[in-house]
Formats: sequence, C-alpha cells, structure tokens
Amino acid sequence: MSTGRIVVGVDSSPHSVAALRWALRHAELLGWGVQAVYAWQMPMIAVPGAFDRREMERLAAAELVRTVSRVVPAPRVPLETTTVHGDPTECLITACRGASMLVLGTRGRSPVRGLLLGSVSQGCAASAPCPVVIVKAGSTPPDPV
Repeated sequence: MSTGRIVVGVDSSPHSVAALRWALRHAELLGWGVQAVYAWQMPMIAVPGAFDRREMERLAAAELVRTVSRVVPAPRVPLETTTVHGDPTECLITACRGASMLVLGTRGRSPVRGLLLGSVSQGCAASAPCPVVIVKAGSTPPDPV
C-alpha cells in the first residue's frame, strides 16, 4: 500500500458529496487514505456573542460525520474527518500540505457557468501545493483498472 493521502473538501452540498465519492474511489484504486475537511466560519452578525464558537464547531463536526457516514457507511480506505475554522480556501490549502491530491466539487450549473470555477475551487487550484481535481456533481467515479 502506498502512503498517499487525498484531501477532499466537504460541506454537505451535492457537489462536495460528488467530490467525496470521487476521492474515495480514487483512493481505493491507489491504496491511499482520504481526509475529509469541513471548513466553517462564524456567521457574520452585528450582535456580539450571538453564536457560541464551541457549539458551532460541534455542529460542524457532527454535520461532517453525518455527511461522510451517509456517503460511505463502511469505508474501504483509511478515512479521517477534520473540521477547521476559517476561510475555506485557506483551510483547504493548509490541510493539503503534504497530501498527494486535493479534490473539490463544483456546481457547473449551466454551460456558461460550468466553465467557471467558484472562488474556493479557483483559489485552491491557484495556490495548493499538490495537484487539484475539480469534480462536477453527477460525475462518475473512475472504474477499477
């Protein structure tokens, strides 16, 4: 088994679920592990103390575990879940240091919009220290070789 690691951004959206499926299938083919990363931020509100940071972190972690468990109840590769607080682009770039690959989902809603990347995908593709794979929702994971 290789020592590769795929980092995948997961936020419970259909496009991030497609990215998670792709990453898990690719990792299985290569004998690598997967790290699912959920980057969260405190809601912007004018009332100081309106949200408890620890509670927000707990909710983010629970949402990540719920999403991953729904997609892959019994993973066939090592699978780690990580929640981090901060800007998603910065958090994902930090998380993929030392990784073999970063996998992200993109909406690709229309022919024109499908040609454009979202700000997180674009920022990560420009700055990640490893190869970046962008997966469209509805994409089929790779077949076994």
